[in-house]
Amino acid sequence: MGDKEKEIRLRRLDALADSMGKDVVKMMNDDNVFEVILNSDGKLWTDTFDKGFVNTGLRMDPDQAKSIIYGVAAFSNNVIDLEKKPYLEAEITESALFGNARFQGELPTIVDAPSFNIRKHSKKIFTLDDYVEQGTMTLKQRDIILQAIRNHQNIIAAGGTKSGKTTLLNAILREISKTQDRIIIIEDTPELQCTAENHENLKTIDPYIDMETLLRISLRKSPTRIVVGEVRNKEALTLLTAWSTGHRGGCSTVHSESAVETLYRLEEMVSQVSLTPQQARIGRAVDIVVYLKYYSTKREIEDIIHVTGYDKEKQDYITEKLD
Repeated sequence: MGDKEKEIRLRRLDALADSMGKDVVKMMNDDNVFEVILNSDGKLWTDTFDKGFVNTGLRMDPDQAKSIIYGVAAFSNNVIDLEKKPYLEAEITESALFGNARFQGELPTIVDAPSFNIRKHSKKIFTLDDYVEQGTMTLKQRDIILQAIRNHQNIIAAGGTKSGKTTLLNAILREISKTQDRIIIIEDTPELQCTAENHENLKTIDPYIDMETLLRISLRKSPTRIVVGEVRNKEALTLLTAWSTGHRGGCSTVHSESAVETLYRLEEMVSQVSLTPQQARIGRAVDIVVYLKYYSTKREIEDIIHVTGYDKEKQDYITEKLD
C-alpha cells in the first residue's frame, strides 16, 4: 500500500471513528464484548463473554447509524446499492481503532431503520491447552484432536451460532502449522490465522469467485492439507472429493445441531450439485466431528465422533463416540 492509499485509509478510519462515537468505540475496545448490535428500534446491545446479551441502555438515531454503515462501506471499499442491495457485508481489517471485525449492516427498506452487527475477531489465538484450562474441553478431548491431526484425519468443527467453531478451527490450525505440510486456506471472510511456513490463503470475491472456484484452484497448488473456513453450499462436494482422494488432514466448520446431524447437513449441501446421494463419499471423507455447544456465556465441546463409513442397508452413518 502506497503512502497516498495509507493516507486515504487513515482519513476514512478517522471519519468512521467520528460517526461511531465514543460509546461504540469504547465497546469495541472492551475485551469482554465480542459483538455490538444496533436494532432498528435504535437500542444498542452488546454480546459479552460473562453475561451474554446486554442492553446498554443507549440509543442511536437513524442518521448516525446510516453514517456508520456508509463509513464502513468507504473504509472497506464497498459500494451500497439501495435498490438492489440495501445491506452491507464487510470486513474491517487492519484497523488501529479496534482491530479486525466483521460488519453486517442493513438499510431501509429491508428494515424500518438502519441496523447493524459488528462481530469482533478474537485478538488471541487460543491453543487446545487454553481450551482445557478454560473447561471448554477435557484432556481426553484434546488428545483425541491432537491424534487426529497427527494421523492426517479430516476434522470438522461443528456447532450452532456463536458456538466458537472458527475459534476452535484456529486452535486446530495452530497445531497443524507445527507440521511441515503445505496448507491451503480458503475463506470468504478472513478469520483464520496460520503460522505455517508453507501456506497460501485464498479469498472469495463476491459475486465473481466463490468457494467452489477456489477449491478447484487449490487442488492445483500442491496442497498437503486443505482448510476451509466454513462449508455452506455446493462446494461441499468438491471438498469431500479432495479430502477422500489424496488430500487428507484438512479441517473446516459446518453449522449444525449435533455431531451426527453434521453429516446429514453435508448431504443437503452436496444435493445442490449431485443427483445421486453421496453418503459413502461423506463417510470416507469425514473422519472426526467435534461438536461445540454454546450455553449462554459458556462454550463446551459436547461431543466428538469418529466416522468410519456409511451402512447402505441401515441407511445410516457408522460412527463411534470418542469422548
